Order: sequence, then C-alpha cells, then structure tokens
Amino acid sequence: MKKWVLLIVLTLAFILRVVILDKYPVGFTPDEASFGYDAYSLLKTGKDQWGNSWPLVLKSFGDYKAPLYAYLSMPSVAAFGLTKFAVRLPNALLGVGAVYIVYLLSQQLTKNKQLSIIASLLLAISPWHIMMSRGAFEANLITFFVPFGIYLFLKEKYNWSAVIFGLSMFTYHSAKVIAPLIFVALFIFYKKKLIKPLIIFVLFLGLTFYTFTLGAGARVKDVNIFSGSIEAGSELKTAATQGGEPYLSAKLFNNKFTVSFDRFINNYVSYYSPQFLLTKGPAETTYGMMPGTGVLNAIEFLGLIVGLGYIYFSKSPIAKSNPLLGYKELLLFWFLISAVPASLATGPGAVAMVPVVQIISAAGIYYLMQYKKYVSYLLLAFGILSFGVFLERYMFLSPQKSANGMLEGNLAMVEEYIVLSKDSDEVIVPRTLSEPHIYVAFVQKTDPNFYQEQTKLWKFEELAVEWVDQIPEYKLGKFTFKNVE
Repeated sequence: MKKWVLLIVLTLAFILRVVILDKYPVGFTPDEASFGYDAYSLLKTGKDQWGNSWPLVLKSFGDYKAPLYAYLSMPSVAAFGLTKFAVRLPNALLGVGAVYIVYLLSQQLTKNKQLSIIASLLLAISPWHIMMSRGAFEANLITFFVPFGIYLFLKEKYNWSAVIFGLSMFTYHSAKVIAPLIFVALFIFYKKKLIKPLIIFVLFLGLTFYTFTLGAGARVKDVNIFSGSIEAGSELKTAATQGGEPYLSAKLFNNKFTVSFDRFINNYVSYYSPQFLLTKGPAETTYGMMPGTGVLNAIEFLGLIVGLGYIYFSKSPIAKSNPLLGYKELLLFWFLISAVPASLATGPGAVAMVPVVQIISAAGIYYLMQYKKYVSYLLLAFGILSFGVFLERYMFLSPQKSANGMLEGNLAMVEEYIVLSKDSDEVIVPRTLSEPHIYVAFVQKTDPNFYQEQTKLWKFEELAVEWVDQIPEYKLGKFTFKNVE
C-alpha cells in the first residue's frame, strides 16, 4: 500500500473537518465561547476569566470544565484572533490527528497496511467523528488521546503512554473513568510490571482527584443518573403498595438503587443499539450532532457486525490467521467500557468508542474483501453511497435540526447589540440568551484584566444558584444582564 494513499485519506479527513469550520455546525454555544475567551485570557494574563492562574479546572459558568481544551486553543487564538474558527480549529486538527493515530495503532495491531488504511479511512468519513470534530467540543479529544496512549504502550514507550493517558483526564469528564481503566488493563493484559510509568500516571490521577476539591465534579453531580432517583423510587414504591404489593417488597424493588440501575442499563444498552448507531443517533444537538441520523455510516455498521464475528466468533482459517486475535481482549474491553461514563451521566462520553469501532469495522471489511475481487468494488460503492447520504444530510438538514441545541443566532444577536449600542452608556441584555456575558466578552475581546475584576462581583454561589446567568442582575461594563419584560 503506497504512502500516497494514506496522504489522500488524511487530506480527506482535513477537508471534512476544517473547511468552512465557522459555518458548520451552525450556531456557537456559550461553552465554545468560554473556551475561546479562557484561552484569550490565559494568553494575555496567565489567568482564566475568573482570575485563577494556570488553573487545573476552569470555573467557566459554574460548571467547572476540564482545562486542556483552553490550553490547546491558545496557539490558534494567538494566530487567528478570538474567532469561531480559531476556537474550533484545535479540535478539528486533533480530529485529523486521530485519523493518523488510528492508522498507526491498526498497523501496530495487525501489521497489515491495507487493513490499517481501511481503519483510517473509516474514521476519516465517520459521521460521529466528523460532527464531533467540527466544534469546540472537548469530549472529542479522547478520540485522539486514548488510541495514542495505547499505541505508545504497545510500542513500549511506557512513560510517554502514561503522560498521554494522564493528560487525557484533563480533556473531559468521561476520560477520568476510561483512561485509568484502559491504562491498567494494558498492564494486566500484557503482564507488564513497570514502576515508573505507573508512578507518572498516579501523579496525574492524584491531580485529577485534587480537581474535585476545586469543583470539577459539580457538573457531573447535576447530570448523573442518581439525580432525582430517590424521588423516582419513592413514586414507584407508592404506586406498588397502592397496587397491593407488600410494603417490604415494594421498598426492596423500588428505591434509589434500583432506579439508578435501571437508568444505567437502559442508557448503556441504547449506545450499542442499531437505532443509535445506524438510524436515530443521539439527541445531543449541543455537540453539533444531528438527530434522526445514525452516528455510523451503513458501511461502518456492516463492518462492525462482521468484524465482531470475524475476531471473536468465526472458526474459519482466515479468522484464525487474523492478527487482531492477539488483541481481541483489549479491543473488546475498550469497546464495552466506552459507554460506561455516558451511561452514568448525560453527555457525549460514549464518543470514546469511535476509534475502536473503526478498527473492528476495518477488520470486518477486510474479511469481506478476501472472498472475491468484485466484493471490494461493491463495498467501495456501498461506502461512497452511505457517506454521500450522510454528507447531504449534514450540509442541508443539520442546520435546521441542530440550530436550537447550538443556540444559532445568540452570537449574532449580541454582535448586533454591540453595534447598535456603540454610542450608548448602558445596554440591557436579556438573560434568556444563555450566559450572554461570555458572548459580549468574546465579540468585544474584552480586556481580560477588566473582565476578571468584574467576575469578582458575580458571587452566584452566595445567592445559592448554580450558574452565572441565574444571578438576577449582573454587569460587564456598560452591559447589564437581567430579565427583560
């Protein structure tokens, strides 16, 4: 397989992730603006928007984000200014990087260049990965860091693997669960007894636990499956006793634990269902996803089904000679734990399974290609058709379907406020715009030193509210944010 083929795949990945990045996905969420402004503030002052020096946690709106995306955004903000394109660019480039890493990892696993090219091509055209790579969505960083960490480990670069896995825990909440599990699993599966990389990783793990004392777990606490489980269990228990069930058994089978377990199982199974993968997709439009469209192309789904059978169940000679057999425990473990964080709390945490899905799918397609030469042409035509269907939907349907979730119009509205009020001494902005202050700071490129002085007055914790924009009234210079009748 010639090197130019890989270059074509990477070029395709770049085009699909970087071209018209400021237009797709539509809208611009407060989270994206916040990462951009934090990067801008760190560049100018070495502090985040709340005045914290080189923080391990970004206080943001009161949701305490993982900080790595803001740090990764600093070079692009420095190069292109505080713009939508600059803020989204790091994720898009790391999305392209993930395509290359999947090629390297597949090559390490299989020693088969053809299969490795197929895996990288599948990731390059993956709807899930394309959509998640085109916004400032920190959850997608895990699709680069986890396969990179695994690759370095298998290349016996153990210390660097520990560093990459450690850094991944500062990308998004789900990585705090997945990275330790996979890193430890690598030691168990391959019977490694190495002290230095474990020490390096434990240091990162200690820093991760320390961030919880700084508020890093605040957002997870609000959106986890245990929230409201006591009330739900009580309602079920009451309904059961009213239906004639003895009180003790009603209490045993209807409580916060059974409710939480049911929620977890339902969530977990949904991430592996054909409906999620192929037809309906997620409801997470706040991450640029398109409801009503599966996260996998039809060719990926076909490859995944065949690949799972090829690696784990088939007894044919070609399956027995499959180089992936030596790594099937690792791949299956990675595949099955990827949805655990997303099943425990709402959010896009299941995106961690994207790279392993492509590797397994590539194995399935490679298996099918071994039968007859014409099968390869059929698969190519099928792949082009299924990708074309996604691309048409993403270009022409996603702007309507994801507009509300991506808050399309909010940034433009604030830009209009600023233009119309340039000669005004005071401007009132409705809180209904969702964290409107960050849009004002983003558009105006507000001096971070001034912004940090203003945030000292936004004592939302003392008002017993969880978000900045829940403060009844607060100010940023001449802009006042409050309810407008």
